[in-house]
Amino acid sequence: MSDSAGGYTKHPEFYTHTVTFLVEDCLFRINKELLEAESTVFRDMFLLPQGDPETIEGHSDARPVILQGISKKDFESLLRALMYRQHGTTKGSDLDHDQWISVLKLSTMWDFHGLCNAAIQHLDTPPQPLDPIDKVELALQYDIREWLLPALLALARTSQKLPKPDLRIYYQIWHMSGVSALSEVS
Repeated sequence: MSDSAGGYTKHPEFYTHTVTFLVEDCLFRINKELLEAESTVFRDMFLLPQGDPETIEGHSDARPVILQGISKKDFESLLRALMYRQHGTTKGSDLDHDQWISVLKLSTMWDFHGLCNAAIQHLDTPPQPLDPIDKVELALQYDIREWLLPALLALARTSQKLPKPDLRIYYQIWHMSGVSALSEVS
């Protein structure tokens, strides 16, 4: 199996492929297999037919994969959680509340199912529990059904002043509850 320059063989386990991303104004070079192992979005992206190595996005700093609309802070948080998880360390618990929300956001967006579940678990059992309003908002935004009813019940029991509701929130709660429009009319 001599598929590299000079006729040398590539070790099947210890010859890693990297991909370069540009997020905001910063380049990130990441082990491609790390992303493929946990994200169906990245796995599918890397399975797309490749052209000339000189022109393939992500193969060099000169031609990175540009992640528009992603903040450097969010991407760093995702990578930290992913690396800690991959290497079996507990350092991921060092991420703060906002970093875990970043992990939840990007892991949901890019189908990192295991990492998304880890973010939900960390956010559900932090040293200081999430505010019920934040929990409802996150449940609606990231479709975390198991959070919605307990958070709504906690809100019903509180004397905390609630923000003025938006009709979209009612629609999302109704939609997440699984009630169909026909059953409500009957």
